Amino acid sequence: MNPFQLPEEIQDRSTYDRAVSHLREAGIRLPLLSELTNAPQALNDVYEKLNQVHADAPDPRNLYRVHWFNDRARTGLTDTPEFVRLPKALTGVDAQIIVALGDRFPMIGAHKVLAAYGCLVPRLVSGAFDPGHHRAVWPSTGNYCRGGIAISRILGCHGVAVLPEGMSRERFSWLEKWVSDPQDIVRTPGTESNVKEIYDKCEQLSRDPQNIIVNQFSEFSNYLVHRLVTGNALDRIFQSVSTSLPNARLAGFIAATGSAGTLGAGDHLKSRYGTRIVAVEPVECPTLLYNGFGEHNIQGVGDKHVPLIHNVMNTDFVVGVSDYDSDGINAL
Repeated sequence: MNPFQLPEEIQDRSTYDRAVSHLREAGIRLPLLSELTNAPQALNDVYEKLNQVHADAPDPRNLYRVHWFNDRARTGLTDTPEFVRLPKALTGVDAQIIVALGDRFPMIGAHKVLAAYGCLVPRLVSGAFDPGHHRAVWPSTGNYCRGGIAISRILGCHGVAVLPEGMSRERFSWLEKWVSDPQDIVRTPGTESNVKEIYDKCEQLSRDPQNIIVNQFSEFSNYLVHRLVTGNALDRIFQSVSTSLPNARLAGFIAATGSAGTLGAGDHLKSRYGTRIVAVEPVECPTLLYNGFGEHNIQGVGDKHVPLIHNVMNTDFVVGVSDYDSDGINAL
């Protein structure tokens, strides 16, 4: 399969049959994206059987928690994805600023596990990935490769994380507990902005036909899963907020650049409400703002390049945020 191509039919029937057999023998049923989009209605019966499964356990049943509708304890469902309203005392503006909470996702406590699921499953169901033969290689600066390793493990696939050696100790501690072999954590030179070095290592790894590079920066499945699942989840939040603010207007959607997957949710919101899309970059690495580059400490954003899947022509604003400010919020 062309790495920039969305599979629309079975690529290899024998590989597909082996993947089906592998999942059937493991008792795994893959949740549909439509189920993850409408979890309160589609998965209510499933959740009654999830009580004995911890949300952070390497259990394939946690696939049914890979959505925005988990409650705070991650044991039940909410009708509306959980969010917080930032008070004017903090923001200094009259506009309602709503923050969707991604820490309700299973296994990694971040929504990147949704992107990983959305990128690997199309390969499985199209016969482009053989769980008994291929290795899924997850290039990332942290959370995407964690999500990839989590999804790989619970599906019984071999996952390999590729990330800069200077990323947080928290990321590496988690990976060390989840991989089956320490060599499945590949450390590349640099820190947050050193994505080229990740690409160089993936190019080297891709020479082995067993390695399938699941590149979030060029995977249109990453864009699509966020446009569908994340976009509708944020839509649901706006509808909930609007019940107490009947004249509310969804003026803007703000997300960090990163792989640009999450920004895809903005395309859904713009098509529904005319919402402006705002891409956030670190001031210390202002790729879109100034065609600049540099090092910074906002982990997960600002990677010194424009991802292939970033719908740049539909982006309305680019905003620079200093890691000095984000570090200050962490301290707060």
